[in-house]
Amino acid sequence: MNWQDRFQQLNRLLLNGEINAFNEALNRWVPRTKAEKRAHLHYQGLREFHSGRVAECARLLEKALQEYGENVNLVRDLAVCHYHEQNMQQFRFRLDQLERGLVEFESRLSARTLLECELLLGKFLEAEGRLAPALIYYKRALPRAENPHQRTRVQLQKARWHALYEMSAELSADYRELISIPAESITRDLRIEYAHSMMLIELRLIGADHAWSRYLKTEPECDELDRRLLLFDFIEGSLAMDLPLDPAVSKKIKDFRELDPFEEFLCKMVQGRLEGPTKIEELNDLSSKLPWANYLRLLCLAANREVNPQVKRELNRKLQLILQSLDAKSRDVWNARLKQALHPMEIKLEFCPRSRSISVLGKTVDLSKKKIGQNLLSLLTRRSVLSVEETIQHLWQCDFTPEHYHRLRMGIHRLNMLVFETCGHGKIIEVDSQQVRLRPEIKLEEIDLGLGH
Repeated sequence: MNWQDRFQQLNRLLLNGEINAFNEALNRWVPRTKAEKRAHLHYQGLREFHSGRVAECARLLEKALQEYGENVNLVRDLAVCHYHEQNMQQFRFRLDQLERGLVEFESRLSARTLLECELLLGKFLEAEGRLAPALIYYKRALPRAENPHQRTRVQLQKARWHALYEMSAELSADYRELISIPAESITRDLRIEYAHSMMLIELRLIGADHAWSRYLKTEPECDELDRRLLLFDFIEGSLAMDLPLDPAVSKKIKDFRELDPFEEFLCKMVQGRLEGPTKIEELNDLSSKLPWANYLRLLCLAANREVNPQVKRELNRKLQLILQSLDAKSRDVWNARLKQALHPMEIKLEFCPRSRSISVLGKTVDLSKKKIGQNLLSLLTRRSVLSVEETIQHLWQCDFTPEHYHRLRMGIHRLNMLVFETCGHGKIIEVDSQQVRLRPEIKLEEIDLGLGH
């Protein structure tokens, strides 16, 4: 077996998760040339990575670089290790090294190496918030695909990019192509990538129920790290689109032994544990712990959902300061995430106490079994913002207690869910520890159909 056949065999075994067979093949290999010895040490590192020992993988790859000199594949995989370790300083050093290496050595690299490096470089640039250059690398990698498997790898990243950051006609075309791929042709290493991309596309193009079904179908074959990736990207996407979260989502969060900083912040948002000043303090602390894309996603989400004008302005100023370091096209993509918050479209709701219903976007929501919802809407037709204490006093004729606050939150959640299930519109009422309020874009009016409306 020549070295090229051996590389293909080892790659195939890794991609399919056949670790025992991979170990046997690697142990039988006696490297002779300098290139083979470097590759052999590289594959030893990859074995450690796929066994969950990321730090040991990084140590072996560093050793290979020191002994055999710079190699773009080694630099690429070292960057992956540093990213998983959340060592952003080392990650950014390797990212810069990889960018320079691809320019310097492009003419000497094989088509397969170029494709894999450009694809991963796109992911790294995306992680750094440089969205426009990332998309360029995905599009450059696509024509380099020499077989359906390689095309699928690239298509998944490009489609996921559009689902996360910028809707376009390409997303529907990508979805049509990806959904037609036979399940048995997707190698093990791509199954999570496939499920992740398809879930995000379906969340954007179809809706939360479809995307959640995708998550539940994929969950049994995921390890905890992959389950967290899928679940918290589903949560962030739902919150960004202002879609109510099913209670089952919150229950899933409790299954995890630990959360990374990005996930912990989202968890607190879901649980309503972040007020304005606390939110800013936590975001300040996260800037050194997260890749820039995840940090900017949280900043955009926090700014879009903030109701305090002063806090909203501060979050937007912080965002703009960071975005000034990016290219113009990437800035435009990030700023598009703020358009809804900066220019909310007014949505009219008509509440009719006589028929015990509300009309939203031409559809009627029956509230006959939602007494709390009826009384709450009646209050909010007169004032769009209420204190929690006065709301509880009006609804239950008693002073504030934790139990009544919980009942208030659940009543508002059920009302929001009912509106969403009937009309497809997201949250209409918000509540935190201090206030109950209509969303800024909601205009609520009380009508009486019995008076000739």
